Amino acid sequence: MTPSVEIEVLDNQLDIRAPQDAMLAVVATAADGPIGVFAPVTQTQELVDTYDEGPLVEACAYAIERFGLTVLPVRTDASVAGGYGTLTDGITGTSEPTLDVTAEPIDEYEVVIRFKTGGTIGVAGITYWLSYDGGRSGLNSTDPVYALGTATKLVVPGGGAVDFDAGTIIANDQLSYPTTAPGFNATELGAGLTSLRLTQARWTALSVYGDLDATKLSALDAGLEAMHTAGRERRAVAHARKPTPGESEATYLAAMITAFGGSASRRVALCAGGAKIDSSISRRRYRRSPALAVGALAAAVSEEIDLAELAYGPLPGVAIADGNGNPDEHDERINPGLDDQRFLTLRSWEGRAGVWVNNPRLFAPVGSDFLYLQYGRIVDLACTVARFELEPILNRGVLVRADGTGRIDPNFAIAVEGQISARLGDALVGQRKATTVVFTLSRTDDVLRTGSIGWQVRVVPLAYLKKLRGKVALVASANAPTNIAG
Repeated sequence: MTPSVEIEVLDNQLDIRAPQDAMLAVVATAADGPIGVFAPVTQTQELVDTYDEGPLVEACAYAIERFGLTVLPVRTDASVAGGYGTLTDGITGTSEPTLDVTAEPIDEYEVVIRFKTGGTIGVAGITYWLSYDGGRSGLNSTDPVYALGTATKLVVPGGGAVDFDAGTIIANDQLSYPTTAPGFNATELGAGLTSLRLTQARWTALSVYGDLDATKLSALDAGLEAMHTAGRERRAVAHARKPTPGESEATYLAAMITAFGGSASRRVALCAGGAKIDSSISRRRYRRSPALAVGALAAAVSEEIDLAELAYGPLPGVAIADGNGNPDEHDERINPGLDDQRFLTLRSWEGRAGVWVNNPRLFAPVGSDFLYLQYGRIVDLACTVARFELEPILNRGVLVRADGTGRIDPNFAIAVEGQISARLGDALVGQRKATTVVFTLSRTDDVLRTGSIGWQVRVVPLAYLKKLRGKVALVASANAPTNIAG
Protein backbone atom coordinates (compact mmCIF):
# COMPACT_ATOMS: atom_id res chain seq x y z
CA MET A 1 0.00 0.00 0.00
CA THR A 2 1.33 3.41 -0.95
CA PRO A 3 1.06 5.89 1.93
CA SER A 4 -1.25 8.73 0.97
CA VAL A 5 -3.63 11.34 2.25
CA GLU A 6 -7.15 10.76 0.98
CA ILE A 7 -9.58 13.68 0.87
CA GLU A 8 -13.25 13.59 0.00
CA VAL A 9 -14.66 17.00 -0.83
CA LEU A 10 -18.29 17.28 0.26
CA ASP A 11 -20.91 19.51 -1.29
CA ASN A 12 -24.27 20.76 0.00
CA GLN A 13 -22.96 21.13 3.56
CA LEU A 14 -23.93 24.79 4.03
CA ASP A 15 -27.63 23.89 4.28
CA ILE A 16 -28.33 26.27 1.40
CA ARG A 17 -31.83 25.34 0.34
CA ALA A 18 -35.01 26.96 -0.78
CA PRO A 19 -37.33 28.29 1.92
CA GLN A 20 -39.97 25.71 2.73
CA ASP A 21 -42.77 27.58 0.96
CA ALA A 22 -40.68 28.77 -2.01
CA MET A 23 -42.46 28.67 -5.36
CA LEU A 24 -41.02 30.33 -8.44
CA ALA A 25 -43.52 31.69 -10.96
CA VAL A 26 -42.05 31.80 -14.47
CA VAL A 27 -43.66 33.86 -17.22
CA ALA A 28 -42.50 32.88 -20.72
CA THR A 29 -43.56 31.43 -24.06
CA ALA A 30 -43.78 27.74 -24.87
CA ALA A 31 -44.62 25.52 -27.84
CA ASP A 32 -47.80 24.16 -26.29
CA GLY A 33 -49.89 24.18 -23.15
CA PRO A 34 -52.67 26.25 -21.61
CA ILE A 35 -52.60 30.04 -21.42
CA GLY A 36 -54.00 31.74 -18.32
CA VAL A 37 -54.50 28.42 -16.51
CA PHE A 38 -51.65 26.97 -14.50
CA ALA A 39 -50.75 24.73 -11.58
CA PRO A 40 -47.60 24.07 -9.51
CA VAL A 41 -45.11 21.64 -11.06
CA THR A 42 -42.29 19.69 -9.38
CA GLN A 43 -41.22 17.28 -12.14
CA THR A 44 -39.52 18.09 -15.43
CA GLN A 45 -41.41 15.37 -17.28
CA GLU A 46 -44.67 17.06 -16.33
CA LEU A 47 -43.34 20.26 -17.87
CA VAL A 48 -42.53 18.50 -21.14
CA ASP A 49 -45.86 16.65 -21.20
CA THR A 50 -47.80 19.91 -20.72
CA TYR A 51 -45.75 22.57 -22.52
CA ASP A 52 -43.61 20.50 -24.92
CA GLU A 53 -40.58 22.80 -25.27
CA GLY A 54 -39.49 26.41 -25.38
CA PRO A 55 -38.19 29.05 -22.95
CA LEU A 56 -40.85 28.32 -20.30
CA VAL A 57 -39.87 24.65 -20.15
CA GLU A 58 -36.13 25.39 -20.01
CA ALA A 59 -36.41 28.01 -17.24
CA CYS A 60 -38.75 25.92 -15.10
CA ALA A 61 -36.73 22.71 -15.55
CA TYR A 62 -33.52 24.47 -14.47
CA ALA A 63 -35.19 25.74 -11.28
CA ILE A 64 -36.57 22.29 -10.47
CA GLU A 65 -33.37 20.36 -11.07
CA ARG A 66 -30.74 22.81 -9.85
CA PHE A 67 -32.52 24.27 -6.81
CA GLY A 68 -35.28 21.80 -5.99
CA LEU A 69 -37.94 24.45 -6.44
CA THR A 70 -41.62 24.08 -7.08
CA VAL A 71 -42.47 26.17 -10.13
CA LEU A 72 -45.62 27.82 -11.39
CA PRO A 73 -45.37 27.93 -15.21
CA VAL A 74 -47.27 30.83 -16.79
CA ARG A 75 -47.43 30.52 -20.56
CA THR A 76 -48.13 33.72 -22.48
CA ASP A 77 -49.40 34.31 -25.97
CA ALA A 78 -46.56 34.90 -28.43
CA SER A 79 -47.35 37.47 -31.10
CA VAL A 80 -43.61 38.09 -31.67
CA ALA A 81 -42.55 35.32 -34.03
CA GLY A 82 -39.38 33.31 -33.51
CA GLY A 83 -36.71 34.13 -36.05
CA TYR A 84 -33.21 33.73 -37.39
CA GLY A 85 -29.92 35.48 -37.00
CA THR A 86 -27.30 35.63 -39.73
CA LEU A 87 -26.58 32.48 -41.73
CA THR A 88 -22.88 31.61 -41.82
CA ASP A 89 -22.37 29.75 -45.08
CA GLY A 90 -19.48 27.30 -45.08
CA ILE A 91 -20.68 25.32 -48.12
CA THR A 92 -17.86 24.73 -50.61
CA GLY A 93 -20.08 22.74 -52.97
CA THR A 94 -22.24 24.41 -55.60
CA SER A 95 -25.56 24.39 -53.72
CA GLU A 96 -26.58 27.67 -52.07
CA PRO A 97 -28.40 27.40 -48.70
CA THR A 98 -31.09 29.88 -47.57
CA LEU A 99 -33.05 30.08 -44.34
CA ASP A 100 -36.70 29.13 -44.62
CA VAL A 101 -38.53 32.03 -42.99
CA THR A 102 -41.82 30.09 -43.03
CA ALA A 103 -40.41 27.55 -40.54
CA GLU A 104 -40.61 29.37 -37.21
CA PRO A 105 -38.04 28.39 -34.55
CA ILE A 106 -39.51 27.75 -31.11
CA ASP A 107 -36.50 28.45 -28.88
CA GLU A 108 -33.08 30.10 -28.66
CA TYR A 109 -30.58 27.87 -30.44
CA GLU A 110 -27.17 28.10 -32.08
CA VAL A 111 -27.75 25.69 -34.94
CA VAL A 112 -24.73 24.10 -36.62
CA ILE A 113 -25.06 21.60 -39.48
CA ARG A 114 -21.96 19.67 -40.56
CA PHE A 115 -22.15 17.29 -43.48
CA LYS A 116 -20.59 13.88 -42.92
CA THR A 117 -21.15 12.65 -46.45
CA GLY A 118 -21.43 14.88 -49.49
CA GLY A 119 -23.44 14.44 -52.63
CA THR A 120 -25.94 16.06 -54.97
CA ILE A 121 -29.03 17.84 -53.61
CA GLY A 122 -32.14 15.81 -54.43
CA VAL A 123 -30.19 12.54 -54.69
CA ALA A 124 -30.07 10.18 -51.70
CA GLY A 125 -26.71 9.83 -49.97
CA ILE A 126 -26.05 13.12 -48.16
CA THR A 127 -25.72 12.72 -44.38
CA TYR A 128 -25.07 15.25 -41.64
CA TRP A 129 -24.57 15.92 -37.95
CA LEU A 130 -26.72 18.47 -36.15
CA SER A 131 -25.96 20.69 -33.16
CA TYR A 132 -28.33 23.05 -31.34
CA ASP A 133 -25.69 24.54 -29.07
CA GLY A 134 -23.08 26.05 -31.35
CA GLY A 135 -21.18 22.82 -31.86
CA ARG A 136 -20.52 22.17 -28.18
CA SER A 137 -22.32 18.86 -28.71
CA GLY A 138 -23.87 16.95 -31.60
CA LEU A 139 -21.03 17.06 -34.14
CA ASN A 140 -18.86 14.20 -32.96
CA SER A 141 -18.41 10.81 -34.58
CA THR A 142 -20.37 9.23 -31.73
CA ASP A 143 -23.39 11.54 -32.23
CA PRO A 144 -26.41 10.66 -34.37
CA VAL A 145 -26.03 10.94 -38.14
CA TYR A 146 -29.04 12.10 -40.13
CA ALA A 147 -29.83 11.50 -43.80
CA LEU A 148 -31.09 14.28 -46.09
CA GLY A 149 -32.44 11.73 -48.55
CA THR A 150 -33.93 13.25 -51.68
CA ALA A 151 -35.23 16.37 -49.90
CA THR A 152 -34.15 19.88 -50.82
CA LYS A 153 -35.14 21.22 -47.41
CA LEU A 154 -33.22 20.32 -44.25
CA VAL A 155 -35.65 20.59 -41.33
CA VAL A 156 -34.16 21.25 -37.89
CA PRO A 157 -36.90 20.21 -35.42
CA GLY A 158 -37.72 23.28 -33.33
CA GLY A 159 -34.90 25.21 -34.96
CA GLY A 160 -36.32 26.19 -38.34
CA ALA A 161 -35.23 24.86 -41.71
CA VAL A 162 -32.69 25.42 -44.48
CA ASP A 163 -33.52 25.28 -48.21
CA PHE A 164 -30.89 24.12 -50.73
CA ASP A 165 -30.99 24.90 -54.42
CA ALA A 166 -29.65 22.55 -57.08
CA GLY A 167 -25.99 21.67 -56.68
CA THR A 168 -23.60 19.71 -54.55
CA ILE A 169 -22.54 19.40 -50.93
CA ILE A 170 -19.00 18.41 -50.01
CA ALA A 171 -18.12 16.26 -46.99
CA ASN A 172 -17.30 18.43 -43.94
CA ASP A 173 -19.11 21.45 -45.36
CA GLN A 174 -20.76 23.35 -42.54
CA LEU A 175 -23.33 26.09 -42.00
CA SER A 176 -24.64 27.74 -38.86
CA TYR A 177 -27.19 30.27 -37.65
CA PRO A 178 -28.71 31.43 -34.36
CA THR A 179 -32.43 31.45 -33.69
CA THR A 180 -34.66 33.51 -31.45
CA ALA A 181 -37.66 32.17 -29.56
CA PRO A 182 -41.21 33.42 -30.04
CA GLY A 183 -41.87 36.32 -27.67
CA PHE A 184 -44.66 38.12 -25.89
CA ASN A 185 -45.56 41.76 -26.41
CA ALA A 186 -46.33 44.17 -23.58
CA THR A 187 -50.05 43.37 -23.63
CA GLU A 188 -49.46 39.62 -23.51
CA LEU A 189 -46.97 40.07 -20.68
CA GLY A 190 -49.54 42.17 -18.81
CA ALA A 191 -52.15 39.44 -19.22
CA GLY A 192 -49.80 36.86 -17.72
CA LEU A 193 -49.07 39.12 -14.77
CA THR A 194 -52.77 39.74 -14.22
CA SER A 195 -53.43 36.00 -14.05
CA LEU A 196 -50.65 35.70 -11.49
CA ARG A 197 -52.14 38.50 -9.43
CA LEU A 198 -55.53 36.82 -9.38
CA THR A 199 -54.42 33.25 -8.69
CA GLN A 200 -54.72 31.86 -5.17
CA ALA A 201 -51.50 29.88 -5.62
CA ARG A 202 -48.98 31.09 -3.03
CA TRP A 203 -46.03 31.74 -5.33
CA THR A 204 -43.14 33.62 -3.70
CA ALA A 205 -40.79 34.75 -6.49
CA LEU A 206 -41.09 35.77 -10.13
CA SER A 207 -38.92 35.26 -13.19
CA VAL A 208 -39.97 36.78 -16.51
CA TYR A 209 -38.05 34.98 -19.23
CA GLY A 210 -38.19 36.77 -22.57
CA ASP A 211 -36.31 39.77 -23.96
CA LEU A 212 -37.63 43.04 -22.53
CA ASP A 213 -37.48 46.46 -24.14
CA ALA A 214 -38.44 49.69 -22.40
CA THR A 215 -42.14 49.17 -23.17
CA LYS A 216 -42.21 45.65 -21.78
CA LEU A 217 -40.21 46.73 -18.72
CA SER A 218 -42.84 49.39 -18.08
CA ALA A 219 -45.60 46.77 -18.41
CA LEU A 220 -43.81 44.49 -15.96
CA ASP A 221 -43.33 47.31 -13.47
CA ALA A 222 -47.01 48.25 -13.77
CA GLY A 223 -48.04 44.64 -13.21
CA LEU A 224 -45.92 44.41 -10.07
CA GLU A 225 -47.33 47.71 -8.77
CA ALA A 226 -50.83 46.33 -9.31
CA MET A 227 -49.86 43.29 -7.26
CA HIS A 228 -48.60 45.59 -4.50
CA THR A 229 -51.93 47.43 -4.48
CA ALA A 230 -53.74 44.09 -4.25
CA GLY A 231 -51.60 43.01 -1.30
CA ARG A 232 -49.21 40.69 -3.14
CA GLU A 233 -45.70 42.08 -2.66
CA ARG A 234 -43.27 40.79 -5.26
CA ARG A 235 -40.10 41.71 -7.16
CA ALA A 236 -39.08 40.13 -10.47
CA VAL A 237 -35.93 38.97 -12.24
CA ALA A 238 -36.09 39.70 -15.98
CA HIS A 239 -33.65 40.40 -18.81
CA ALA A 240 -32.76 42.58 -21.76
CA ARG A 241 -31.59 41.05 -25.01
CA LYS A 242 -28.28 39.20 -25.13
CA PRO A 243 -25.38 40.56 -27.19
CA THR A 244 -25.63 39.44 -30.80
CA PRO A 245 -22.78 37.28 -32.18
CA GLY A 246 -19.79 39.51 -32.87
CA GLU A 247 -21.24 42.54 -31.03
CA SER A 248 -18.47 44.26 -29.07
CA GLU A 249 -18.71 45.06 -25.37
CA ALA A 250 -18.69 48.79 -26.11
CA THR A 251 -21.41 48.53 -28.75
CA TYR A 252 -23.61 46.40 -26.51
CA LEU A 253 -23.19 48.76 -23.55
CA ALA A 254 -24.09 51.75 -25.71
CA ALA A 255 -27.15 49.92 -27.05
CA MET A 256 -28.35 49.07 -23.54
CA ILE A 257 -27.95 52.69 -22.42
CA THR A 258 -29.93 53.85 -25.44
CA ALA A 259 -32.65 51.26 -24.95
CA PHE A 260 -33.14 51.68 -21.20
CA GLY A 261 -31.51 54.97 -20.23
CA GLY A 262 -34.87 56.62 -19.62
CA SER A 263 -36.40 53.63 -17.82
CA ALA A 264 -36.47 52.58 -14.18
CA SER A 265 -38.17 50.09 -11.92
CA ARG A 266 -37.78 49.56 -8.18
CA ARG A 267 -39.37 46.15 -8.58
CA VAL A 268 -37.33 44.57 -11.40
CA ALA A 269 -33.80 43.19 -11.47
CA LEU A 270 -32.94 43.53 -15.16
CA CYS A 271 -30.20 41.16 -16.33
CA ALA A 272 -27.88 41.93 -19.23
CA GLY A 273 -25.22 39.92 -21.02
CA GLY A 274 -25.32 36.26 -21.93
CA ALA A 275 -24.27 32.90 -20.54
CA LYS A 276 -23.93 29.27 -21.55
CA ILE A 277 -26.37 27.31 -19.37
CA ASP A 278 -26.77 23.54 -19.22
CA SER A 279 -30.26 22.44 -20.19
CA SER A 280 -32.09 20.28 -17.68
CA ILE A 281 -34.09 18.84 -20.57
CA SER A 282 -31.68 18.07 -23.43
CA ARG A 283 -28.39 18.21 -21.45
CA ARG A 284 -26.99 20.53 -24.11
CA ARG A 285 -25.30 23.81 -23.14
CA TYR A 286 -27.41 26.57 -24.66
CA ARG A 287 -26.70 30.29 -24.89
CA ARG A 288 -29.27 31.94 -22.63
CA SER A 289 -29.82 35.08 -20.59
CA PRO A 290 -28.36 35.04 -17.06
CA ALA A 291 -31.93 35.59 -15.81
CA LEU A 292 -32.71 31.90 -16.32
CA ALA A 293 -30.28 30.99 -13.54
CA VAL A 294 -30.52 34.16 -11.43
CA GLY A 295 -34.31 33.94 -11.11
CA ALA A 296 -34.05 30.43 -9.72
CA LEU A 297 -31.29 31.45 -7.28
CA ALA A 298 -33.35 34.37 -6.01
CA ALA A 299 -36.29 32.07 -5.28
CA ALA A 300 -34.05 29.58 -3.51
CA VAL A 301 -32.61 31.91 -0.85
CA SER A 302 -34.05 33.95 1.98
CA GLU A 303 -35.12 37.54 1.37
CA GLU A 304 -32.12 39.19 3.01
CA ILE A 305 -29.49 37.27 1.04
CA ASP A 306 -27.29 39.20 -1.37
CA LEU A 307 -27.16 37.00 -4.49
CA ALA A 308 -23.52 38.00 -4.99
CA GLU A 309 -22.41 36.37 -1.71
CA LEU A 310 -19.87 33.68 -2.56
CA ALA A 311 -21.53 31.14 -0.27
CA TYR A 312 -24.46 30.97 -2.68
CA GLY A 313 -22.50 30.43 -5.87
CA PRO A 314 -21.22 29.55 -8.26
CA LEU A 315 -24.36 29.36 -10.34
CA PRO A 316 -24.80 25.67 -11.22
CA GLY A 317 -24.38 24.72 -14.87
CA VAL A 318 -23.49 28.27 -15.97
CA ALA A 319 -20.41 29.39 -17.92
CA ILE A 320 -19.23 32.71 -19.33
CA ALA A 321 -15.86 31.42 -20.59
CA ASP A 322 -14.89 28.84 -23.19
CA GLY A 323 -13.24 25.51 -22.50
CA ASN A 324 -9.83 27.19 -22.28
CA GLY A 325 -10.96 29.75 -19.72
CA ASN A 326 -11.16 32.64 -22.18
CA PRO A 327 -14.21 34.89 -21.67
CA ASP A 328 -16.79 34.47 -24.42
CA GLU A 329 -19.71 36.18 -22.67
CA HIS A 330 -19.94 39.39 -20.69
CA ASP A 331 -17.89 39.23 -17.48
CA GLU A 332 -18.39 42.34 -15.34
CA ARG A 333 -15.02 41.82 -13.65
CA ILE A 334 -13.22 42.00 -16.98
CA ASN A 335 -15.47 44.47 -18.80
CA PRO A 336 -17.15 46.68 -16.20
CA GLY A 337 -19.85 49.13 -17.19
CA LEU A 338 -23.26 47.42 -17.24
CA ASP A 339 -23.41 47.32 -13.44
CA ASP A 340 -22.97 51.09 -13.32
CA GLN A 341 -25.98 51.34 -15.64
CA ARG A 342 -28.11 49.41 -13.07
CA PHE A 343 -28.10 46.05 -14.85
CA LEU A 344 -27.64 42.75 -13.03
CA THR A 345 -24.63 41.00 -14.53
CA LEU A 346 -22.47 37.92 -14.03
CA ARG A 347 -18.80 37.81 -13.17
CA SER A 348 -15.84 35.55 -12.49
CA TRP A 349 -13.46 35.67 -9.52
CA GLU A 350 -9.72 35.27 -9.94
CA GLY A 351 -8.65 31.85 -8.67
CA ARG A 352 -12.22 30.58 -8.24
CA ALA A 353 -13.92 28.30 -10.71
CA GLY A 354 -17.42 29.20 -11.75
CA VAL A 355 -19.74 32.14 -12.30
CA TRP A 356 -21.35 34.46 -9.76
CA VAL A 357 -23.77 37.37 -9.68
CA ASN A 358 -21.80 40.63 -9.68
CA ASN A 359 -24.41 42.69 -7.80
CA PRO A 360 -28.13 41.90 -7.42
CA ARG A 361 -29.10 45.29 -8.84
CA LEU A 362 -32.65 46.50 -9.04
CA PHE A 363 -33.24 48.74 -12.05
CA ALA A 364 -34.18 51.55 -9.68
CA PRO A 365 -33.58 55.22 -10.53
CA VAL A 366 -30.27 56.72 -9.47
CA GLY A 367 -30.43 57.78 -5.83
CA SER A 368 -33.14 55.27 -4.89
CA ASP A 369 -32.93 53.40 -1.58
CA PHE A 370 -33.70 50.24 -3.56
CA LEU A 371 -30.21 49.62 -4.84
CA TYR A 372 -30.25 45.84 -4.43
CA LEU A 373 -32.89 43.14 -4.77
CA GLN A 374 -32.67 42.20 -1.08
CA TYR A 375 -33.68 45.72 0.00
CA GLY A 376 -36.84 45.42 -2.03
CA ARG A 377 -37.58 41.92 -0.77
CA ILE A 378 -37.18 42.95 2.88
CA VAL A 379 -39.56 45.88 2.40
CA ASP A 380 -41.98 43.47 0.72
CA LEU A 381 -41.78 41.17 3.74
CA ALA A 382 -42.41 44.09 6.08
CA CYS A 383 -45.43 45.14 4.00
CA THR A 384 -46.81 41.60 4.01
CA VAL A 385 -46.49 41.20 7.79
CA ALA A 386 -47.89 44.67 8.52
CA ARG A 387 -50.84 44.13 6.18
CA PHE A 388 -51.64 40.74 7.72
CA GLU A 389 -51.60 42.17 11.24
CA LEU A 390 -53.51 45.35 10.37
CA GLU A 391 -56.37 43.74 8.45
CA PRO A 392 -58.08 42.34 11.59
CA ILE A 393 -58.15 45.88 13.03
CA LEU A 394 -60.27 47.15 10.15
CA ASN A 395 -63.88 47.84 11.21
CA ARG A 396 -62.98 47.44 14.87
CA GLY A 397 -64.30 50.02 17.33
CA VAL A 398 -61.38 51.92 18.88
CA LEU A 399 -61.12 54.34 21.77
CA VAL A 400 -60.50 58.01 21.01
CA ARG A 401 -59.49 60.93 23.18
CA ALA A 402 -62.31 62.76 24.99
CA ASP A 403 -61.02 66.21 24.07
CA GLY A 404 -63.05 66.65 20.90
CA THR A 405 -60.14 66.09 18.50
CA GLY A 406 -61.25 62.62 17.51
CA ARG A 407 -57.65 61.40 17.80
CA ILE A 408 -56.87 57.82 18.78
CA ASP A 409 -56.53 57.02 22.47
CA PRO A 410 -52.75 56.91 23.24
CA ASN A 411 -53.00 53.75 25.33
CA PHE A 412 -54.84 51.91 22.56
CA ALA A 413 -52.27 53.11 20.04
CA ILE A 414 -49.41 51.87 22.21
CA ALA A 415 -51.04 48.45 22.49
CA VAL A 416 -51.47 48.14 18.73
CA GLU A 417 -47.93 49.35 18.09
CA GLY A 418 -46.54 46.83 20.53
CA GLN A 419 -48.44 43.96 18.91
CA ILE A 420 -47.45 44.75 15.34
CA SER A 421 -43.87 45.75 16.16
CA ALA A 422 -43.49 42.38 17.89
CA ARG A 423 -44.72 40.50 14.80
CA LEU A 424 -42.46 42.51 12.52
CA GLY A 425 -39.55 41.96 14.89
CA ASP A 426 -40.12 38.21 14.88
CA ALA A 427 -40.25 38.07 11.07
CA LEU A 428 -37.36 40.42 10.32
CA VAL A 429 -35.04 41.01 13.27
CA GLY A 430 -35.57 37.61 14.87
CA GLN A 431 -34.66 35.90 11.59
CA ARG A 432 -31.65 38.19 11.05
CA LYS A 433 -33.23 39.72 7.98
CA ALA A 434 -33.00 43.31 9.29
CA THR A 435 -31.22 45.25 12.03
CA THR A 436 -34.36 46.71 13.62
CA VAL A 437 -37.95 47.55 12.73
CA VAL A 438 -40.46 49.93 14.32
CA PHE A 439 -44.21 50.32 13.73
CA THR A 440 -46.02 53.55 14.70
CA LEU A 441 -49.58 54.89 14.47
CA SER A 442 -50.41 58.54 13.87
CA ARG A 443 -51.43 60.51 16.96
CA THR A 444 -52.83 63.48 15.00
CA ASP A 445 -55.43 61.97 12.63
CA ASP A 446 -59.11 62.59 13.37
CA VAL A 447 -60.16 58.94 13.46
CA LEU A 448 -63.64 59.69 14.83
CA ARG A 449 -64.74 61.78 11.85
CA THR A 450 -62.76 60.20 9.02
CA GLY A 451 -62.45 56.55 10.05
CA SER A 452 -58.88 56.71 8.81
CA ILE A 453 -55.48 56.70 10.50
CA GLY A 454 -51.94 56.78 9.18
CA TRP A 455 -49.21 54.34 10.12
CA GLN A 456 -45.55 53.82 9.37
CA VAL A 457 -43.05 50.98 9.36
CA ARG A 458 -39.38 51.93 9.50
CA VAL A 459 -36.85 49.21 8.76
CA VAL A 460 -33.11 49.46 9.38
CA PRO A 461 -31.75 46.87 6.93
CA LEU A 462 -28.59 44.82 7.14
CA ALA A 463 -25.47 46.42 5.71
CA TYR A 464 -23.73 44.63 2.85
CA LEU A 465 -19.96 44.85 2.54
CA LYS A 466 -19.05 45.83 -1.00
CA LYS A 467 -15.49 47.01 -0.40
CA LEU A 468 -12.81 45.70 1.97
CA ARG A 469 -9.81 48.03 2.11
CA GLY A 470 -6.53 46.74 3.54
CA LYS A 471 -2.79 47.12 3.37
CA VAL A 472 0.03 44.64 2.88
CA ALA A 473 3.62 45.56 3.68
CA LEU A 474 7.08 44.12 4.17
CA VAL A 475 8.20 44.93 7.72
CA ALA A 476 11.33 44.45 9.80
CA SER A 477 9.35 42.99 12.65
CA ALA A 478 5.99 41.31 12.70
CA ASN A 479 5.32 43.15 15.97
CA ALA A 480 5.97 46.57 14.47
CA PRO A 481 2.89 48.83 14.56
CA THR A 482 1.13 49.27 11.23
CA ASN A 483 -1.02 52.19 10.21
CA ILE A 484 -4.23 50.68 8.82
CA ALA A 485 -6.37 53.81 8.88
CA GLY A 486 -7.84 55.12 5.65
